[in-house]
Amino acid sequence: MNRTVKTLILALLVSLFLHLLLLGALPKMTFPDFTGNTASIQAEIVIPKKPVAFKPLVPPKPKRKSVPEPVIQPEPEKKAIAASEPQAASEPQPASEPVVAAGEPVPSTRKGTEVPSHAKLTFRIFRGNANVGMGTQTWDIMDDGRYVITSKVEAIGIFSLFVKGSLTQVSEGHVTEEGLRPDLYTITRGSMQNQQSAYFDWKKMKLDLVSNGVLTREVDLFPMTQDQLSFLYQFAYTPPKSGIFSFHATDGRKLDIYDYQIMGEETLTTGMRKYRTLHLVKLHQEGVEGTEIWLDMGHYYWPVQVVITDKNGDSVKQIITSIEEDQG
Repeated sequence: MNRTVKTLILALLVSLFLHLLLLGALPKMTFPDFTGNTASIQAEIVIPKKPVAFKPLVPPKPKRKSVPEPVIQPEPEKKAIAASEPQAASEPQPASEPVVAAGEPVPSTRKGTEVPSHAKLTFRIFRGNANVGMGTQTWDIMDDGRYVITSKVEAIGIFSLFVKGSLTQVSEGHVTEEGLRPDLYTITRGSMQNQQSAYFDWKKMKLDLVSNGVLTREVDLFPMTQDQLSFLYQFAYTPPKSGIFSFHATDGRKLDIYDYQIMGEETLTTGMRKYRTLHLVKLHQEGVEGTEIWLDMGHYYWPVQVVITDKNGDSVKQIITSIEEDQG
């Protein structure tokens, strides 16, 4: 059959099917009911016993760009400079570090603004409630790195009738990276006939103790040894932190080791002025002289109050009245 006949037969069959459908001659067709209740579907989420580890993605490393090798230019030939031809000035070179011989103090590189070049502290001296004297302590740092500390105490009023002269202490030395390094300490009680001195020989690590100009003892010198005056101002360079600390110091007659305990911060009120201080107490046995020190935490840990108690329990208090500072 050709294509035209097939098309006519197909059209005839479709027409016959539509007529039978309209006349009801075809069997009844049923469709599933989608409006009724359907069976419920239950789902359960199961959590694995062990977490699943996910390996993070590592970004690929960036490719390095190839760097061309530097081209080395040949050095130009050096040209001889005639005597009459001016020579160009050379670039300024940085100053070299100072060479320090063995046993010599290492100069300090601290800025001058950290600790004043000059200072004067004035004190009142009390025995009990009586003002028995006045004291001054001066602090000077020279341009060459040397320091001089002088302390002078004199009786005043009626007490000057019983106490002649003054108690003078002098400490001289160098300011180093570790702070004060004394070279000479002297203490004079009234007159030159009652003077003790301590000479620090840092090269030989020896300390010579001299009384009225006569050598009495020579003892071994320990690193960072101080004297009775310099140790009060050493705190400006190495402030105490906490707990108990020890150091060697001389009073001109002997060399001892001292143990101090830091008691904590205290507010010291003198007249109209308040000082935030750090309280230190010397550890000592009963019947031995005791010392307490209050350091001004706002002024380079200057000593603003010192209380010395003798073996009988009598105490002398030195309390600040003024501080004068000058950077020089």
